[in-house]
Amino acid sequence: MRCVSRKSITVYPATPTPEEKSILFLSAVDHTVRPRHIPIVLFFAALENGEEVLPLQVLQDSMSKLLAEFYPLAGRLRRKQNGNLELLCNGEGAELVEAVIEGQLSDFGYFQPNKLYTDLLDPLTSQMTMGKSVLDFPVFYAQVSRFSCGGAALVVSIIHTVTDGLSVNQVVTSWSELARGVSLSNPPFHDRTLLQSKVSADPHFQPTSLRVVPSVTDILPQQMQTLGPAEKMFTFSPAQLKKVKAKASSDGERGVFSTFESINAHIWRCITKARCLDAHSKTKFLTTLDARKRLKPNLPDGYFGNAICFVSASATVSEMTSNPLSFAASRIQETITGFTGEYMQSVIAWAEQQKSPMVMNVNAEDSAGHDISVASWVRLSFHVADFGSGKPLIVSPGNNPYDGSIIMLPSHKGEGYMNIFIALSPASMERLEHDPEFLLEI
Repeated sequence: MRCVSRKSITVYPATPTPEEKSILFLSAVDHTVRPRHIPIVLFFAALENGEEVLPLQVLQDSMSKLLAEFYPLAGRLRRKQNGNLELLCNGEGAELVEAVIEGQLSDFGYFQPNKLYTDLLDPLTSQMTMGKSVLDFPVFYAQVSRFSCGGAALVVSIIHTVTDGLSVNQVVTSWSELARGVSLSNPPFHDRTLLQSKVSADPHFQPTSLRVVPSVTDILPQQMQTLGPAEKMFTFSPAQLKKVKAKASSDGERGVFSTFESINAHIWRCITKARCLDAHSKTKFLTTLDARKRLKPNLPDGYFGNAICFVSASATVSEMTSNPLSFAASRIQETITGFTGEYMQSVIAWAEQQKSPMVMNVNAEDSAGHDISVASWVRLSFHVADFGSGKPLIVSPGNNPYDGSIIMLPSHKGEGYMNIFIALSPASMERLEHDPEFLLEI
């Protein structure tokens, strides 16, 4: 599979951004994520009537309207004198790429992560390797790749500093609505000053899942997007998810657990076993939780930006492997229960006191190969985004950036199924994919 032709179009907002909105304040929460592009890929089948899937003119016109509503996406990040970032909403536009690929959707097989994903993203990411900082690049890229079978893939990639997963989903949904000529179901709300601190910083407070990293915006984009050593998609059926939940909740001493708590406990425990770590070493479960409805007052519907917080649970390897599943589930449940609006306010107050951006510490050298970091997008609606050519066949993350990175999405197999993309070292992955306990065969 190779790209045989490619053209790039700079798409500008349909209407100019008002002068009073030219500079967008970025909250402390926007500074707690890695400033890198995060791609997501939507695959579309060929149309039976022979019409072109995702016509370029439709994408371009609707993207222009999208940028008028989501005007930060047409801007550029810049660093302030104090080292933090702000968004210059200058209407410089987003990049829309059309590529023709020598190959067919069937070449992807069952859409297991493989080198074809890298080949698909190369035309898009190659232009992001010439500068010295992510500040040199547009906030928003999209690429439609056309295959000889008539199918297509749409890559949407936005710098994480500007959006969290919920906001990326809002962008994709809104774009698809504009492409079909319907009104936005969830218009964006852009005032990020709502996430300014409302409490005084506690000098003794330190989030367990954040660390200060100076000059993170100087990291080259291609270094930020290194693929994990091995990646595989596992699909869990509704019956399997029900089985895991029942197993986690069977120990009456620790209570009843949600599907999220149960499946993540299952993954955390099995990966810990597969890594063959020292029994006395520590392992962490990290994830992000949405604060929109936890803060008081709640953030407005359509809040566009980052409103997530990194949280973590920890245990020793021995505790994880010698205890029943309910032990890991209870650790995760305690972490989720402890994430309140008050805790979020403490994190914001702490972050505002720092003099440089922060990133999640899952990539720290002392935790490499020990921790897992989960991004759950199961409740998002990428899989039903219809741009006028029908719903996607499947939605996949563009990449999983490091050992222990896990992304959850709704499955192409039907209602209630879950696709879980896991990146691990090759040896650990080999053990995991042959573990009957993980595969729920026992």
